[in-house]
Amino acid sequence: MTDVLLRLDRVNSFYGPVQVHFDLSLEVPCGQIVCLLGGNASGKSTTMKVILGLLKPRSGQVVFDGQPLTGLNTPQIVRRGIGSVPESRRLFGTMTVRENVLMGAYTRSDAKSVAEDYEGVLDLFPKLRERHAQQAGTLSGGEQQMVAMARALMGRPRLIVMDEPTMGLSPLHVDRVLEMIQTINRQGVSIFMVEQNASLALQIAHRGYVLQTGRIVLSGPAADLARDPQIRDAYLGGAQAA
Repeated sequence: MTDVLLRLDRVNSFYGPVQVHFDLSLEVPCGQIVCLLGGNASGKSTTMKVILGLLKPRSGQVVFDGQPLTGLNTPQIVRRGIGSVPESRRLFGTMTVRENVLMGAYTRSDAKSVAEDYEGVLDLFPKLRERHAQQAGTLSGGEQQMVAMARALMGRPRLIVMDEPTMGLSPLHVDRVLEMIQTINRQGVSIFMVEQNASLALQIAHRGYVLQTGRIVLSGPAADLARDPQIRDAYLGGAQAA
């Protein structure tokens, strides 16, 4: 599929008088994994906030499945078909794994289908079946990331936006999370992921964008970006990052 599912068109966003994005434009085609790369303070996480309706851009448009999202609140955006895996997972630590996962279905009223989908995500993340009654705050970082991904899937999204999904994880859990992102994508869910680690993101992405101080400075197929010396040397920390 080549149709565009998500499009940001000349977005300009601000925190008070400070401009964060400068005519930011990017696209997420249906069925693809797209990564947004960049260093600290480049505007990556703010991009997620704009998509999810947590920050209203001063100008420009966010369009999902051909319909503008500008002006909608976050629950309305979730109902349109966008799920979120936020930075640092943002779980309710004293609630059980089951309770956290089911929070992802809070916009739904179809109890039977919710129960079926819950069983489906436990099949996808069998470790969570073992931990379903355990408090989420006692899980490892990798297991918490699985809970956050399962929670996002409970909304039956067509697109999941992920903010630094590998941050703070052990190498073993990083590999597992990347595998799960690919598995979710193969099931028909498009992925838009923000990452600092270019090497990891470009391994699984179809396309990528490089954001620097609020501006897109490079974009293209992930394989091409992985070979681009500009990314290694100018934007993402040289050969070590690549």
